[in-house]
Amino acid sequence: MSIIIEKYNKRGEINLKKIILTISISIITIIILLSFIDRTPKQVSNNTADIVYSINSIPTNLKSIGDLDKRQQDIVCATSKGLVEMDSEGNIQPSLAESYEINEDGLEYVFKVRGDVYWSNGDKITPEDIVSFFRQVITEDNEISALLNVYGVKDYLESDKSFSEAVAITYDENSIKIRLNSKDDGFIEELTKPQYRLRKDILFWEDIALNYKDIPYSGDYCIDSISETEVILKRSDKASVELAQTIHLVQDESEDLALAAFEIGNRDIVINPPKSQLERLKTEGKLIESPSNEALYLAFNVNNSNLSNEVKNEIYRLVNEAIEEYQNQNNILVELAECSYFREDKEDITKLQSRNVMVNTEKEITMPSKIVLVTQESLENKDITSYITNWFKNNTETSIVVNLLSEDDMNLISEKNYYDIALVNVYAKLDDDEQLLNTISSFLPKDQRKMINNSNSKAEKEELFAQIEEDLFNNYRILPLLFYNNTIAVDSNVDSKILDGNGNIDFKSIKK
Repeated sequence: MSIIIEKYNKRGEINLKKIILTISISIITIIILLSFIDRTPKQVSNNTADIVYSINSIPTNLKSIGDLDKRQQDIVCATSKGLVEMDSEGNIQPSLAESYEINEDGLEYVFKVRGDVYWSNGDKITPEDIVSFFRQVITEDNEISALLNVYGVKDYLESDKSFSEAVAITYDENSIKIRLNSKDDGFIEELTKPQYRLRKDILFWEDIALNYKDIPYSGDYCIDSISETEVILKRSDKASVELAQTIHLVQDESEDLALAAFEIGNRDIVINPPKSQLERLKTEGKLIESPSNEALYLAFNVNNSNLSNEVKNEIYRLVNEAIEEYQNQNNILVELAECSYFREDKEDITKLQSRNVMVNTEKEITMPSKIVLVTQESLENKDITSYITNWFKNNTETSIVVNLLSEDDMNLISEKNYYDIALVNVYAKLDDDEQLLNTISSFLPKDQRKMINNSNSKAEKEELFAQIEEDLFNNYRILPLLFYNNTIAVDSNVDSKILDGNGNIDFKSIKK
């Protein structure tokens, strides 16, 4: 019996030794394999790409951002950062500020400034720099609707008080504090606009071609050169190396030439390519579509008393019919306004239904044999007026006579009496009330313009414009026709979401 037990124990010891040996071999194998794994940190590759896109004209004055079109504003957006910015989905994102807080009454905003943001010359961006920028903007710019609601700004502009003693924009080592006169739910969104992006020495931007080498920039790019036909932006030393190294903004003489350059690979992005090519580009997967705030309104001459309200209503109804057929043929390019002054208001069904009933009720009206239409000369306006003229010729007894005017002549239209109706290009976004009011000022009574200009918050502006809007519509002063869409031809290597929430190019989104 003892012999059996002894054999059993020996067999167990042998098995145990085998198990230990197997485990040991496995551990050694794993260690050897792990030694071959690269544990060095993953390096971010340097993006050496050049991005080339078309621009209508090369600006020389970048001081007053509101005077620039979106593509010219892109230069400011590339070279400057704001406290906050708006992404392609319309979400507000911190930029120079890492966070912000709003107190309970909604009047005080505290922005905590990031500690790792720098000017292109290597200097750290400080809260003092940002407050100094706001002082310059308030002093030098007339398009600062958001800042007019800051406590003390109007007093500062109308008195001899210094900025520091009058205006409630202050700073400490890490943050900026801004106090408003009244609650404004749109204040943060307003700060995402290009005119509130941090710029050094704003007066230098008035002649950017002369001063661009001497300006430190807060953005991801610096202006490297400017000529009559091209602006070249170079990635800042402080920017992420994942961004494209160079951005070329090239002036093209026409949309057709820009698209021709795109087709042979000499352009990566073409904004608003020729409408005749939109369907093809969409089929090929090279077209991005997004709503814009550009709109077209129909205005009646306030100096002309020859047209009754009944005739005005019929003219508007017929023009709307023509525009509806135009939209059916150009649905990528435009969207019907359907009696709404703003695209976002189209959901207000109750208001719009009553307007549609008012406009579309046909009556026995004696129409004039001729209607004189004026509009600013542009490719889009030529196309639309040509369509409306032919539509009236084929569907009515009234003929349309078109006069295409220069921008200066269009701005003086309120003094003229030779036309009946005007097609007016409008930036239809209430937040940009300066642009909106400047465009339609010829059709607004002075007291109404003054009321909106004196209002502080976005809510007040919306309430006041709602009242004015009813007067504009019901008295046939100026009425909405259509909204334009952004159309962008893009290279297959460019991300489709390249526009931010304000309609500007988001260069951080461009990966190539």
